[in-house]
Amino acid sequence: MAVAPSILMSLPTGLPVVNPPSLLVCALCAVLLALFPRSAQPMSDSTTEQSSRYQRAVQLLAGTAPDTQAAFASIAITELAEVYMAEADLARKQAGRSSERGKLLGWSRGVNQLAAQLSMVLEDIDQGYPVDMAVTNGAAASVVVAGKTVILTHPRAGQQTAFEQRILQEFCARNDCSLLTVQDAAPEPIPVSVSTVRPLWSFTDSGPVCSHQGIQVRFDGVQNVARRRGVCEQFLQEATTLANELVWQRRHGVTVEWGNLKIRPTPQRPEHQLQLNAAGDAILATMPLIYGSPDLLQHITPWLQSRLAGDAPVTVQLDATRYGWE
Repeated sequence: MAVAPSILMSLPTGLPVVNPPSLLVCALCAVLLALFPRSAQPMSDSTTEQSSRYQRAVQLLAGTAPDTQAAFASIAITELAEVYMAEADLARKQAGRSSERGKLLGWSRGVNQLAAQLSMVLEDIDQGYPVDMAVTNGAAASVVVAGKTVILTHPRAGQQTAFEQRILQEFCARNDCSLLTVQDAAPEPIPVSVSTVRPLWSFTDSGPVCSHQGIQVRFDGVQNVARRRGVCEQFLQEATTLANELVWQRRHGVTVEWGNLKIRPTPQRPEHQLQLNAAGDAILATMPLIYGSPDLLQHITPWLQSRLAGDAPVTVQLDATRYGWE
């Protein structure tokens, strides 16, 4: 079922659910804005040079086949609708113990209306209505379906990068992303998946040492051998996955700013988000040990740099006690 031409805007970013009056107003504003048509302005060349891989991918998608653009739009809008429904559900749960129950429930209804409109846009895509991709000068990607514009922004500014990476990962898992890749002069093979890491164990006077491709983890004593084996294998698996992800990102034209690396959890999801640069590129991967061990990312950075450069891995010696792994 087609819907009347309109614009569907995501809610303003950076607004916590704990402030129901402001959120309710924003929800109503978003619904009102949906009544007015609007077109997205493409990024300027100067903006493109500073954009993230996600933004460049959207820009390149604008020149691809209609089916490819429709596939990306369907994934992106589905993800956005799920975000809205989760926010509405959170508001309903908070309403049960809040003195502002009416406002929270009103906010929840407004967000559900937006999610319902997004579902109708998905129906339009399924029925073959034209789809166009764009990135505005404000760096927000948008999807235009049969004259209706959907701005692809997460309602919480701090989750925008993870939101974009999930869209891109899902799209590339289902489609050939080679057209969105910046080709190197000498392409290199990149593993599609990381095989199980099997570290080498050696035993010294001070305790066992677990090692793999240049990383050495030293433990004290010989107690809890099974637990130590599991911890070391988990860490090395995370480190190897991270190294391969960095190579994959570079293959797609992403610059790694080593001084700006930041790792944080993604709310209500098992993955962790590693920020790679100021443009907003990031890696999504499950890295509980790297995230939960103070300074560990910094300590393995020289090893990651050598892997990314294609050099022989540098040797990094780590003390398990320092990270609370004993």
